[in-house]
Amino acid sequence: MRAPGNAVEPDLDRDAGVRGLLAGALRAAVPAIVAETVEEVRREIPAYAAPDCRDALELAAGCALGAFADLVERPGPPPADLLAFFRRAGAAEVQEGRPASALQNAANVATRVAVRHLSRVADTLDAEVPPGLYGQVVSALFPFLNRLMAAVAQGRAEASRDPAAMLLRRRRALLGALLARPETEPRRIAGLAQEARWPLPARAAAVALAPGTGPARLRAFPPQVLDGRHLPEPCLIVPDPRDPAHRRTLAPLLAGLTAAVGPAVEPAALGKSLAWARQALALALDGTLGGPGGAPPREGPIIAADHAPTLAVLRHRDLVEHSARRRLNPLLRLRPNRRTQYARTLEAMLECGFNASAAAARLHVHPQTVRLRLRKLDELFGAEIHDPSLHVELLMALRLWLATARPDGQPDWFENGVASTHA
Repeated sequence: MRAPGNAVEPDLDRDAGVRGLLAGALRAAVPAIVAETVEEVRREIPAYAAPDCRDALELAAGCALGAFADLVERPGPPPADLLAFFRRAGAAEVQEGRPASALQNAANVATRVAVRHLSRVADTLDAEVPPGLYGQVVSALFPFLNRLMAAVAQGRAEASRDPAAMLLRRRRALLGALLARPETEPRRIAGLAQEARWPLPARAAAVALAPGTGPARLRAFPPQVLDGRHLPEPCLIVPDPRDPAHRRTLAPLLAGLTAAVGPAVEPAALGKSLAWARQALALALDGTLGGPGGAPPREGPIIAADHAPTLAVLRHRDLVEHSARRRLNPLLRLRPNRRTQYARTLEAMLECGFNASAAAARLHVHPQTVRLRLRKLDELFGAEIHDPSLHVELLMALRLWLATARPDGQPDWFENGVASTHA
């Protein structure tokens, strides 16, 4: 007869074997779990939507899941080096200005994904996983993550006592208030600016940065610049760029960055400045905005105010399209590959008061070329293009045409008419 103490040994041996199989299968699934976790976290939690967050999330999820797979095989507390890693992660969260709830919510998403995958992994094993053992493994996941979150909280607490981290937090709180819509009260902004040691300017401008311009591109900014590169749509706040002294510092500040500068406004209206800057940047990135007169974009950032007519037209596109289909219909009598050329010439002539030499300089062609084109435009449009009361409407229609035209003809939205001849 067996001694009573030996009666459970076969079950212990079986559980240990199944734990080993389950841990091995879980390790093999870690890359897939990490990928799914990161995608769900970035989709559900805006604080991690920026491209630069992906690597950090992958590292944290990979470390946690790898360690948990080890604990499935050999139960115990999380290893000390893993807890130290998550303490550092907590400190980094403070430095990045994210609230405590952000990483906790990310951990909840990771738990949901891990449990889902753990069930699939168990179903694929050749050996049967006893319900009691599976319950133990799933139950162990929650205290494991609680220990990691406690380490994060400890790291946050330590970082929060750091004066540099506190100042960074205050500057990011100020940035959020400046960009808020509806606008933050000026008195509230003044208080936050004092706490953040930001010299409150009479006017400032928002700078939209291209996606991917994040903390990986480290660059020290002067105190008067607020750094928003941690945001999903990165940006900066700079003093009034119309001031010559500030303008001289802006060029080296943005050197090498793809950026658009919004209009200078009072601090409470910086959300509007950023909206214009982002619209200008989007149009520049897709090739819609060039330099004056259709020239290639100049060196340096896009200045939204330089393209105000185009931005305004595109914001009210439906109304301008309706006018453009009527006013610019004569262009359809030209061959498709000449329509945009003549549209650009008409725009230059209207802007230059029908001064052929000035229009030629803007278009970088000979004045006689402009005069020849003007004769053709007179033939196509008649007296309409010389009627001052129609010039604003024609210019808006031409701005929209030139901003959206295909290289080989009119824009996609333009309704084709019946052209009797092609010149």
